[in-house]
Amino acid sequence: MEKLEDVRRVTVMDSIKIITDNFNTERDKQMASLEKTVSLFTENIEKAKAAYRPSQTMINSYQSSIDKTKEQINVLKETTPEGLERYENRDASDILMIIVRCTYSIDEPITNKRATETFDFFLSPDGTKCYFPRRVKE
Repeated sequence: MEKLEDVRRVTVMDSIKIITDNFNTERDKQMASLEKTVSLFTENIEKAKAAYRPSQTMINSYQSSIDKTKEQINVLKETTPEGLERYENRDASDILMIIVRCTYSIDEPITNKRATETFDFFLSPDGTKCYFPRRVKE
């Protein structure tokens, strides 16, 4: 082992922020897509109205699609991230995980070369259990 360093401690507040940020990013993508859909249907209505022989059936169909899409947008606006209930009644500064970075070298027996690798180890708050390792790409 060449180097062992404490990278960070993940708290309840960090975990809530990660969940919320990921949720908001995904929701924003979905809402942008739905708003684009509304825009396209609105353009289709305008084209249908401007046609030589406007089709009320097509206009009604586009309007129905707009209404359904707007309902989906409203539902998305009201949704909240799942999984936050497990943090209720917990102190925001409680440590959930410790991240430790370990850099080590090994001699490869076949090539007789020295290889250096770095891993982040995600440990329990007391440091007695490793939840999982992750290779650090440099």
